Amino acid sequence: MIIETAHAKINFTLSVGSKRADGYHSIDSLMHSISLSDRITLTKAEAITLSVTEGEAPLGRENLMVRAAERFFEETGLSGGVSMTLAKRIPSEAGMGGGSSDAAAVLRGLARLYETDLSLATLARWGASLGADIPFCVMAGAARCQGIGEKLTPLTPWAHLPLVILRPPVSVSTGKAYQLLDHMGKRPADTTPLAIEALSGRDKGALARALSNDFEAGLFPVEPILWETSAYLKTLGRPALMTGSGSAFFVLAKDTKEQAGLASRIRAEQPSWFVEMAETVGRDGEA
Repeated sequence: MIIETAHAKINFTLSVGSKRADGYHSIDSLMHSISLSDRITLTKAEAITLSVTEGEAPLGRENLMVRAAERFFEETGLSGGVSMTLAKRIPSEAGMGGGSSDAAAVLRGLARLYETDLSLATLARWGASLGADIPFCVMAGAARCQGIGEKLTPLTPWAHLPLVILRPPVSVSTGKAYQLLDHMGKRPADTTPLAIEALSGRDKGALARALSNDFEAGLFPVEPILWETSAYLKTLGRPALMTGSGSAFFVLAKDTKEQAGLASRIRAEQPSWFVEMAETVGRDGEA
C-alpha cells in the first residue's frame, strides 16, 4: 500500500497569451504548492477502481485519477491495476489544481507501488496529455510554468508563507474563463519575472506588488460574486488574489497570528464561504 499527499497549488501570477493554432493558450505563471491537500491511498489490484472516503469527487473516467492510472499502465506495459481511495479536502473547480494534483499523486504513487525507476520528469510528461497543471503538480514546490503549463523552470520554494484560502459558493468553467479572455482587449503586463525575483529574494513586499491574474479582468464583469469577493478582500488590508481561473482566492498574511485572525473574521462575516488556513510548502510537502 502506498499513501500519497496531493497538495493544492496557487498562482502568484498568471499571464495568459492569445489562443494558439492548437486551441490552447500559452501562459506564464509562478505556481507554488501549499499545505492544503488531498490524501490518496493506492493498493495493487486486478483492475483500476476508485472510492471516495471524504468529500465529493466524480468516479470513473470523469476523474483524472482513473485516467492517470490508465495512462501509467499503458505507458509501462505493466499488468495489473490499482485500488484507489481519495480523501478530498481541496475544493473542486476552484483554480487550485485539485484534480490535477490527485492525478499527479496517482502517477507518483504507482511508480512507487510497482517499484519502477521512473523519473518525475517522465511522469510529468505523461501527465501533460491529461491536464495542463499536472506537470507542475507532479514536480510540486515552486516553478515558473510556461507553454500550456508543461514547460517548467523549477525555483527554490518559499515555505511557511501564511495564507488564508477562501472560496465563495460559485464554480467557474475554465473553458468559459478562457473564452472571456479571448474577447478582451489589451491584457495587463506580465509580472511573473518580478514575482520570481521577489521569491528569490524572500521579499514579501515585492511579492505582494507582483501578484497578478489575467482571469480577474475577464471574469469579474460577468461573475459578480467574484468581483464582490475581491472587493471584500480589499477591506482586509492585505494582499489577495484569485488563483487559477477561480473561484478560490488567497490572502497573504503577515504572520500566523494575523492569519488566524483573518480566517476567524472571514468565517464570521462570510459563513457560506470555504475558508481554510494554509501555508506554502516545498517539493516534498515539507513546511
